[in-house]
Amino acid sequence: MLRGEAIEKKILEVLSKSENPMSTRDLGIKIGLAWHSIQNHCLVLQLKGKVNGFKVGNMNLWVKK
Repeated sequence: MLRGEAIEKKILEVLSKSENPMSTRDLGIKIGLAWHSIQNHCLVLQLKGKVNGFKVGNMNLWVKK
């Protein structure tokens, strides 16, 4: 498994355990990666149709479909 695929799998696991939408920063803290990497992988997952992303103020929030 490629590193990017492993990161995306971890993101989906964390989001599926969460009852509420999670911010990019919170995902980065839980997974242990920089928020910028998480942001890029969440955008890829959004294009694949696996997560929904929306913006509240200046914060990006993510939820698993």
